[in-house]
Amino acid sequence: MTASRYERIRSDLPWGWWMRSGPRGLEDGEGGVWADVRTAFWEGRLGMRSGHLAREQQEMLLRVLTSMGTRMVERGEERQDLFGGDDWFWRFYMSWLSSVGLTEQTTHFSVVGTITDEGRAVARMLAATREPAWADLPLRELVEAVRRADRGEADDAREVALRAFERGLTPLPHVFARECVGRVHVLTLTSIDLADRMPTRRVVWSASFQDERPRDDLFGWLAERVHRWEDWGGIARSKGAAALTTHFLALLVVSPVGASRRGDASGASS
Repeated sequence: MTASRYERIRSDLPWGWWMRSGPRGLEDGEGGVWADVRTAFWEGRLGMRSGHLAREQQEMLLRVLTSMGTRMVERGEERQDLFGGDDWFWRFYMSWLSSVGLTEQTTHFSVVGTITDEGRAVARMLAATREPAWADLPLRELVEAVRRADRGEADDAREVALRAFERGLTPLPHVFARECVGRVHVLTLTSIDLADRMPTRRVVWSASFQDERPRDDLFGWLAERVHRWEDWGGIARSKGAAALTTHFLALLVVSPVGASRRGDASGASS
């Protein structure tokens, strides 16, 4: 008689220890045959699709489970470190872990649970089958890869066009640029006074975003108006960053940023 899934779970052994290697692959004892233990867990146990983001998602799961299994890690720190402070993403992920049995909620008033024996076994399996290169992957890159799962061909085409635009920028006295500071996506305006004895660039305006998409939306809108950058830089230098922000808000009322996503960013330099 084949043991049930619950009888197989041992937190001191990696998930899938009961599987048997056969001529066709790993046999799970229930008629399923898998290419490897990760596929058995991801597709068989969770019912997930092994798309192009499966490895990123599995690495994210490993880091979350490992963090939850370390009692010294505070929940607020976990939320900030693993989810970039994104409360909705964090709550959804916590609820999902509970729904698939990898964590167990201790109260009805919190989405945060404690890691189950199966969760610990899954963490052991993911750690044992981890590719060495993933261990050094910065968490910010991992989270962004997961969050970019809904990017389509139009988004990719726009990114190519924006990068070409950035490379083609000639040295201007006022330049908008996309940057990342930690896990925060930033849009900056730097200005330089060539009349100074020692000209140096300094940031005269900036805007921060938790996600790259709204930042890139705004940058695409700005790129289509590169001929106005000198005047806008002058506003920031003479009147301050708040004045330029107010000016942008007035312009965006009549020219929404979303229109830039629907247009062709390749025309930005014209």
